[in-house]
Parts: sequence; structure tokens; C-alpha cells
Amino acid sequence: MLYNKKLIVEYVGTDFAGWQVQPNGRTVQEELHKALSKMYKTKVTVIGSGRTDSGVHALGQVANFRTERYIPPENVHMGLNSMLPEDISISSVEDVPEDFHAQLNAVSKTYLYRIFPSRVRSAMLAGRTWWVKDELNYKRMCELLKYFEGEHDFTSFCVQTSLRENNVRRINNIRCYREDKVICIEINGNGFLHNMVRIIAGTVVEALRKGYGDEYIKEAIEGRDRSKAGPTAHAAGLYLKKVYY
Repeated sequence: MLYNKKLIVEYVGTDFAGWQVQPNGRTVQEELHKALSKMYKTKVTVIGSGRTDSGVHALGQVANFRTERYIPPENVHMGLNSMLPEDISISSVEDVPEDFHAQLNAVSKTYLYRIFPSRVRSAMLAGRTWWVKDELNYKRMCELLKYFEGEHDFTSFCVQTSLRENNVRRINNIRCYREDKVICIEINGNGFLHNMVRIIAGTVVEALRKGYGDEYIKEAIEGRDRSKAGPTAHAAGLYLKKVYY
């Protein structure tokens, strides 16, 4: 019998080369492997709901692991947080059915993208937002973002080397709101292509900076060509906020 546990993981991605274990570079998955293997005194493999890139953060990454030895969730929770580095925190641990899979069972995800539009940089927000040195029309941004809702072919909003045979994804909803001086974009969808959220953010900011109209966004979506969309926004502004099952 294997015991299966689900983790909610929070991390600051600034000093990580992403989630997934790599030959070179510090990763979140590797840190979890080391801590859990030490706790269980055997090799433990952690499955994440999906990858996050270098510099990308998480408020609610979901992961699971299976072991032959049972340790109560509260003990795993306390033990992991005492062993992990300060830029990773475990929000919760729970027992789940053996067939639960953090990646395969996910039905949608919410990403948060944070933009700090200001002529003066902020030391407190450095590494946690995309600093844009222009004033941005917040209301106009919210209007442009609505074009991305629904089902679209997001070929224009993906790293070309990561394109798949089917690049159609559904954006269930987009929220745009302010937290003091920071503009926040929350996007919930049934799946995301590589860099999709960052390119959406970059495209909308490009439209605002250059005064492009609605047609720019429509043509970027309908063009199915990376050159039709704007730049890729900085990794520092992106957070995996929540995974739904």
C-alpha cells in the first residue's frame, strides 16, 4: 500500500531556476525531494501541478508524493517547514486517495500577474512585480484584457519552440484590479501554453504604451503568429495562485 499526500507550496522564485529538477541550477522540486527524502529516509519523488519558469513565484503550487511509510500530515507539515529554505513554505499537507495526481487531475489554474507602473523604482517591490516606467491607463487595460476571455488559439502567445499540435485554450475569466500602486491581473483557464500569461501581459502593456486600439489585440489573437503579439513580460511579476481539481 502506498500513502499519498497533497502539498500546497508557496515560494519566491527569484533565486530558483524554476520548479522542475535540472542538471544545473537550484529548483523548488529538488529542495522538496531533498527534504522529504531526509524525512522518510528513502528517495521520495514529488509531482507538481505544472512547471514554473526561472524567477516565477507561487502562492498555491500543488504537489503530491507517495510513500510506503505513513507519517501524519501535521508532522510532515511541521517537519518540512523546519527543513526547507526560507524562500519555500508549505501551506498545507493532507492525505489524499492513492490515485490523486497533482498534474493529471487539475481542471483549471489561476495565475496572477503584478505590474508596478511608476517612473521611480521600488525596493520593496523589486523581484515581486514587473516595473514598467510608464503610467498605464488602468481602466483601458481592463477593457483590453476582456478580449482574451473564452476559447482561442493562443499560438501568438507562446514560446515558438513550445508550440503543440493543438494550441487552443479556454480562459474562463480575467480579473483586473489594483492593490495600492500595483495593477493585478488574475487569469483562470483550463490550460496555459509556455509563457502565455507573460505574453498576454506584455501585449496589453505594449498596446497601452504605444496607444494601439482594440484591433491590435484582436489581430494578435487571430493572427496565430508570435510576431503579432507584444513582448514577454518579466518573470518577476508572475505567480501561480491556485490550482483547481
